[in-house]
Amino acid sequence: MKTVKLSHPDKVMFPKGKITKQELFDYYGKVARLMLPLIKNRPISQLRYPQGIKGEGFFQKNAPQGMPQWVKTEKVAREERDAIHMVLCNDKSTLLWLANQDCITPHIWLSKIDKPDFPDRMIFDLDPPPKKGFGVVVKAALKLKEVLEKEYGLKTFVTTTGSKGLHVVVPIKRTRHFNEVRAFARSIAEKMVEAEPKKYTLESRIAKRGGRIYIDVVRNAKGQTVMAPYAVRPKEGAPVATPLFWKELEDPKLKSTSFNIRNIDQRLKKNPWAGIDKAAKALPQF
Repeated sequence: MKTVKLSHPDKVMFPKGKITKQELFDYYGKVARLMLPLIKNRPISQLRYPQGIKGEGFFQKNAPQGMPQWVKTEKVAREERDAIHMVLCNDKSTLLWLANQDCITPHIWLSKIDKPDFPDRMIFDLDPPPKKGFGVVVKAALKLKEVLEKEYGLKTFVTTTGSKGLHVVVPIKRTRHFNEVRAFARSIAEKMVEAEPKKYTLESRIAKRGGRIYIDVVRNAKGQTVMAPYAVRPKEGAPVATPLFWKELEDPKLKSTSFNIRNIDQRLKKNPWAGIDKAAKALPQF
């Protein structure tokens, strides 16, 4: 492991709780064992906050100049734009280096760098309507699990987002192009909307959702990124996108912000997403 020297350890990244850069750095060091297998060989987009979350944040896709030579990067081609070099976070040293770059939230591809057009994960982002409890999105996630597993024979995993909703993630064989995967995900969402149009919607604009749960499938596309499992959200309290066991959704006290960098230590003894890669199945015809 390479040594990463932390700069400005006392910098306050989350003002309300006085959570420092040292705490953020230490958290990523502790979670590396569980996080790295889930993000390995996936290009990283860094959501950086050099002045903490009260300052201006920005996404950085291109690997920065002056970085250590041991940080692994890969050249990524882009349509109608020049290629860029993106960081791959395959070891603990790189994860700590990202934290030292004030990267609060690493975002990852749904495909790996060796087959960028063929994802090995499909994602559904369930966003609850304003002023409704977290319970409604829990029920939506359980319904989605039922459809995907019982009707299509797929395996599903669930994680909090550290904000309001849940992500339902499906490991899949790398045999279908992103366009096919996105079309499949949309067909599932459309099926749920058709069955219960007063409960679910595909409308991205909040003003037009009419109090319904938004089933977001747009991230299922090449070059799109999603917040990495175990990533810290740039919100007060430093909530963590936390992988769950499905049975944990039965807890009425559960919220999307239930876990943060100061209370998650006991959870790190568990691994709800163990075996996610081995659970991948071929996407069925639809």
